[in-house]
Amino acid sequence: MPRPKKPVQTHEEYVFHVRAPSLSYHFGIEHNRQRREWRPFDESQTVKFVTECIWPDRFKGREGHATLWPEPALVDHKLLDEDDVLRKWVGYIKATKGTFETSITLPPPVCWRLAQAMASGLVCSMLTNGLIETRGMNRVTSVSFHGEEFDPVEYVG
Repeated sequence: MPRPKKPVQTHEEYVFHVRAPSLSYHFGIEHNRQRREWRPFDESQTVKFVTECIWPDRFKGREGHATLWPEPALVDHKLLDEDDVLRKWVGYIKATKGTFETSITLPPPVCWRLAQAMASGLVCSMLTNGLIETRGMNRVTSVSFHGEEFDPVEYVG
């Protein structure tokens, strides 16, 4: 008699401790003007920080790096193309044998407030949820940040 199949998992939640934010800045000419004709220059600022995974169990205790990317089009949705991926997900988690990275796109004011809150210790944890795309790659569809009142260890049980 064949074994019953396990239900296929389509979404996965990650829970992290966050620490040590740092800022970076880049400015240059936008070479791909078709992509963003409303933005003649390529300017990017990012917030990078260290993560420690609490959940899922298979990554518990593993350190990684995360980046918050400010995206002006998330403030003014008319700037997003109809088929822009930001309409489907806000980031990704890549978890392979040698890599554990998280990339999240947020409105610019939110990025800077979160960076300040992380630096001052007001934000201590991050939760993400999203679609499992392939082994080792998840597309983040929601992200939340929490302070000391939230106990991520208690949350995951």
